[in-house]
Amino acid sequence: MRLLPRKASFFDLFDEHAANLTAIARELREMFHQFDRLPERQQRVKDLEHEGDRITHKLVMEMHGTFVTPIDKEDIAAMASGLDDVADHIDAVGDRIVLYQIPECTPYARELTDLLVQAAERLEKGVRCLRTMNERDTIIEVCRDIHRLENESDTVYRRAMGELFNTPGIDPITLLKWKEIYERLEKAVDECEDVSNVIEAIQLKYS
Repeated sequence: MRLLPRKASFFDLFDEHAANLTAIARELREMFHQFDRLPERQQRVKDLEHEGDRITHKLVMEMHGTFVTPIDKEDIAAMASGLDDVADHIDAVGDRIVLYQIPECTPYARELTDLLVQAAERLEKGVRCLRTMNERDTIIEVCRDIHRLENESDTVYRRAMGELFNTPGIDPITLLKWKEIYERLEKAVDECEDVSNVIEAIQLKYS
């Protein structure tokens, strides 16, 4: 076990994880906006999710193999698992689009993916601020933005669910399929806010 962490290795992995999350969110947005070559697009989402798993595993191994870490191990674990959870929800959405043979996208789903990408991009910016621990104002701004995006996603989600359950004659199976997809999309944005709360807590602890 190393007594001291390799220079910036944890922050390098955080940055890599956050950048990968932005990439996977953008892939899902492209999938929903284009809605063609769905198995191919879903595989790209899957590949990026696997890359996120690899980074998470490396973070955990680094954490357990280092006696003195730059931030508390519980904070490293929260960051790693939080980013991984967002990627898992995105991957689950991509899987279900193909598995359920969804024939066309809805405006609500596209809007939710737009908000998800914005949240992931803001999250990536916040993660990159952790390296120096002296960008408090930027982190506060990022967290505020993500909170706003999460509120917007809640609004879109409620509208989507309201229309879904109040469409006369809707096929019950179609209803169940879209209900799960909407829930996963909204949960992915929720998880972005959870990670932003971890970032804010780390900033407050170490600034």
